[in-house]
Amino acid sequence: MADLPSRDDPINPAEAPPAPVRWRRALRFGLGLALGGAAIWVVVSASGGISDALDALRQVDWWWLLPAALFEGLAYFLSGLRLRRLAGPPAVSPAAATGIELVVNGLGLLTPASPAEGLAFGASELSRRGLDRRHIGLTLGFSQWFSLRVFLLVNALNLVWILATRDFPVDSTWPLIAAPLILGVLAVTAFLASRPSTMERLAVIVGAARFWKPRPDRDERRASGAQFHADAMEMVGPPRRRIVLMGLSVGSMLTDIACLYFALIAAHAHVGFDIALLAAGAAAASALIPLLPGGLGVVEAIIPAVVHWYGPPVSAAFAGAVVYRGLGTFLPAAAGAVAVVALRARHRTPSPAAPPPP
Repeated sequence: MADLPSRDDPINPAEAPPAPVRWRRALRFGLGLALGGAAIWVVVSASGGISDALDALRQVDWWWLLPAALFEGLAYFLSGLRLRRLAGPPAVSPAAATGIELVVNGLGLLTPASPAEGLAFGASELSRRGLDRRHIGLTLGFSQWFSLRVFLLVNALNLVWILATRDFPVDSTWPLIAAPLILGVLAVTAFLASRPSTMERLAVIVGAARFWKPRPDRDERRASGAQFHADAMEMVGPPRRRIVLMGLSVGSMLTDIACLYFALIAAHAHVGFDIALLAAGAAAASALIPLLPGGLGVVEAIIPAVVHWYGPPVSAAFAGAVVYRGLGTFLPAAAGAVAVVALRARHRTPSPAAPPPP
């Protein structure tokens, strides 16, 4: 914490950590694909074989994919607005913010070292728009902070609702413990994050643990933590601004769940919105497996398993999961690849020369 850069420090690409060895990336990517393929084989076998799975995909009502795609696009637009509010409206336009989100959380989700490549590109784009390193780190950090907290909050509340109104696929003991625990941790961490003393103490502890380099004295580390907290509070702003950021995060998450909901309807796997949210939450947790970029394979197995518990056949649930992955993962990744080219081309385009004075 003591060596945090100043506001005016530019990003130096030479200071970036070296890229991992290519063969290690390829090996990890290959192992992940093998694990994902095995998971897909299990769920296809459970659905009656490849022929039944293909029949379910052929029976998809494609008209329902229009609202699903619109909601997925709205999810990225709302998350782009959140990024723009954090970065500052003069620095990033809504279109550029949405493009950066498509790269960070769309294309970056499928890269071998996810999410490092997406975050690196987002930092590079924000740097080109004049943001210093401290501002970029806070912008991307708070974007992920709000996204993670909303994910935990919404899924914990939905878990409580399902436990109170429906059967649960597994033993309900651990969800009864986990949901209140998550809500309590969110409340405690929100309280601690609002106090300057928390960051001051954290800066002192982290600075003392960095034994491999000269350590500033305790007062300097405490002052660095206090300055970092002040910068963070200036970015998130007063409570009213934080509510807006939370609202954008909630809207982005729920519109993504709406994409899954309509994809399941298109595949004739009719369940409630709360079940779609439960399936998406379980799938997102499985996507954290490090060997699997974007949880490929495992997500396609988790969603049908959860949906099938509440009535629809496995083949229909699998078709809905495949359609959702196409709209919610591969389509944003393709849009992110286009956004990379468009954002970089915009920087290479020379500005028109000023007219000569009369």
